[in-house]
Amino acid sequence: MTSIAERIINYIELLGVHDKGLKRAHARGHYYEAEVVLTDEGSALLGHNDKAIIRLSDAPPNRRTPEELISLKGFSIHFSDTDSNFIFVNFPYFPWVRRESILMLMTYVNAIKQADDWFVRINLMRKIGQLENFGQKLGKFARNFPVSTLRKFQTYHNLHYYQTGQDYIRFHVKYDQDIKLYVERYKQPASIEEIRHDGDVHEIGRLKITREIDTDIPYFELLKVGPHMKVLADDDIIHLRDAMYQISAERRRAEQNKKL
Repeated sequence: MTSIAERIINYIELLGVHDKGLKRAHARGHYYEAEVVLTDEGSALLGHNDKAIIRLSDAPPNRRTPEELISLKGFSIHFSDTDSNFIFVNFPYFPWVRRESILMLMTYVNAIKQADDWFVRINLMRKIGQLENFGQKLGKFARNFPVSTLRKFQTYHNLHYYQTGQDYIRFHVKYDQDIKLYVERYKQPASIEEIRHDGDVHEIGRLKITREIDTDIPYFELLKVGPHMKVLADDDIIHLRDAMYQISAERRRAEQNKKL
């Protein structure tokens, strides 16, 4: 049976928005080397890391849309020493928490694209609004959607919780002249659809970009988070994203090999 992740990737490809040989989402990106300086708390969570690779990306999965017009930005970190990966976006929550909801979202989006009847399209949009009550939360979505198209001077959120030996944590970064890395500590996790302000927040390190590099990480393996914490087993979205990234990477390699 075709996995949900593969079916979602198929729907993304049917939309025809990605360039061949590139990632299915956040395709256009720039890679940089960075020096890492962690606090003791940061090292206790992330392990000893001196170097990282950072990828800065835009939401549209192609090169045809100018990045200066795109406000939804991605920020990914690969810690080289511990071979761990964390992905951030400048949006503070994710509206859906079940993989089946993402599958239905992509089903409806493709059906809207193919439909000629506006009444059918409106009905499909209504169905999108029913997915985990998204339609009732459009105000929240609009208030938090990023406006600035700059990469710098923004906060990027990793929405997933990780379990340590004593609590649950999340991370975010503030990209200024340097990149400041923060941990949010909680007694219990919550839905990634929830915006929280009750965490114990500490700065745990800084990353300094040293140079742009010509490299390509096939996909950031989201289940690799280092030796001192673990991904939550019931986090549907992080497991779905990891599977989707792997499928995307395999298809990219196939497309690139055809060009050789």
